Amino acid sequence: MRFSYVALLAALLVAAPCAAITDCSKPKIKIDWMLCSSDRAAMEEQRMARAFRNAANRMEDRRKLLDEQKNWTETVRDACNDVACLIKAFQERIEELDTY
Repeated sequence: MRFSYVALLAALLVAAPCAAITDCSKPKIKIDWMLCSSDRAAMEEQRMARAFRNAANRMEDRRKLLDEQKNWTETVRDACNDVACLIKAFQERIEELDTY
């Protein structure tokens, strides 16, 4: 299922630091199921969202960051088949975002 990356950017930029990003009442894709089944993965998702928001606040070209995030989501995050992979993907993305 595709979702609006503009909406994602808006949500990540204004989301409360501890607000859940994934709606666990209606998990739709494999990643949602993994996030909803693992508190650790959900915590890393929140950390990544904060890192993304902070990077976006530091950048003038937010569209470039949004495009990079979309690519990362499709090629790295969505390629994960287990929670360990998902946690590692989030941690590595956080490190990348912290360099912006």
